[in-house]
Amino acid sequence: MGHEVLRAVSAAALLAGCASAAAADVDIVFVSDFDNSHLIQWVRRHPRAGGASLVLEPAYVTATRLSNSGTFLTVYVEVPPALNGNADYPQWSGLKTFGDTPGAIPAIGDCVIVTGFVALFNGASELASATWTIEPASACGASPVVPYVAPSVASVATDVDQVTVGLQPAPNVEPFESVLVRLSSPYVLTTNGGAGTFRIGDDGSGSSGYLSVAPFIYQYNSVAGTQLSSVTGVIDEFDSMTDKLYQLLPRGAADIAP
Repeated sequence: MGHEVLRAVSAAALLAGCASAAAADVDIVFVSDFDNSHLIQWVRRHPRAGGASLVLEPAYVTATRLSNSGTFLTVYVEVPPALNGNADYPQWSGLKTFGDTPGAIPAIGDCVIVTGFVALFNGASELASATWTIEPASACGASPVVPYVAPSVASVATDVDQVTVGLQPAPNVEPFESVLVRLSSPYVLTTNGGAGTFRIGDDGSGSSGYLSVAPFIYQYNSVAGTQLSSVTGVIDEFDSMTDKLYQLLPRGAADIAP
């Protein structure tokens, strides 16, 4: 399957494609993963299918970032609500994509088809060497992606146990990797002086854990002790050599409501 191009089709067709692949190319495949034929879900659940070439069914753009003097583009995409058939949506519905800057750069809210190769980058699933084709809005249906309102910071925390050495991520944060998430009324736990990450928690002490808010797309000047109305962004995984690191990536000033 490393040299095949797959579209979001029936479970039978996907399984037939996997049957011809070398065992080293794919992770374990469970038929239940294909119930709704969403290749985003397949890539997210089987990130070790490295090298597989995929054409991803229409998805909404939720965040973008230019890098390397504008020559590289990171685009986060999410399954449109109108195309969803999964009871646990929006879990497993987001995906990071990365490639060279195209002629027409997709914007937040655009409906796109993405072609790329399944890869792992610092622990995160992504489509690498990606290209994006902008489709008519009707291809994604009439319902736009809205942020998932997490029940608490602790539910998607970077670390829920600051006493134990190393990071202890929230047990349920993995399914929300690359998903657009909103946290209501969080407290700012650290001051960053206008540079770098800062932490938010459910209370001023961060006793239930914290979520790191990173400046990958937008830099915010944080002041410890402030309570914000909300913070919105995509959940990103960026592992170190020893820890699984989950962080929130706001996309601009509008994503941090005072």
